[in-house]
Amino acid sequence: MKENPNRTFHIQGIAWNKKDEYVPIHSENVSSLSNIKVRVKDEVEGWGGSCTFELENTSKETRQLKVFFLIEWLSCKEDGVGVLSLSKDTFWNYSGKNVAITNIVSCSESVEKTIYPLNLKGLKLWKRSLSKGSLFYYPITNGQNMMVYMLDFSFKPFEVKQGKIYAIEGELEEEVSNLSDRIKNGLAFP
Repeated sequence: MKENPNRTFHIQGIAWNKKDEYVPIHSENVSSLSNIKVRVKDEVEGWGGSCTFELENTSKETRQLKVFFLIEWLSCKEDGVGVLSLSKDTFWNYSGKNVAITNIVSCSESVEKTIYPLNLKGLKLWKRSLSKGSLFYYPITNGQNMMVYMLDFSFKPFEVKQGKIYAIEGELEEEVSNLSDRIKNGLAFP
């Protein structure tokens, strides 16, 4: 993947299964891991970045797949504070004069979503998350951190699920929040 110099966020996805195996979702090995075909499209926008994904069960059997999305805000500094907003399933991050918001929208049923801030102190918890496939509740963090979203999918035979994860950076909290609502509503009601 070629890096864009205008990138304000780095978004990475990891597919995980119950056998404690995991691979990046951009890898062709996801299909052999789970019989789930993955299509991913990353976009860099003037307001931030996004990752659109489509997951397709290519088998005649019901399948389970967990996908962890890690979002790194490249402007986050040691003075950063991150707060989980339970009312909108979003994560707010404040650093210097800037604010960032992240959210994920999945347009499908049978999906359980968990949000988790990860800082350097939480790396041990993250490794346990990968081995257990569940995230620890951790609503606030300080210092440099990244946001982690976990989607736990249940697929019927040949079922397709789609979604989008996005991250917005700005100076005014109200403008960032309004843009997030417009993006979320645009995805829910195309």
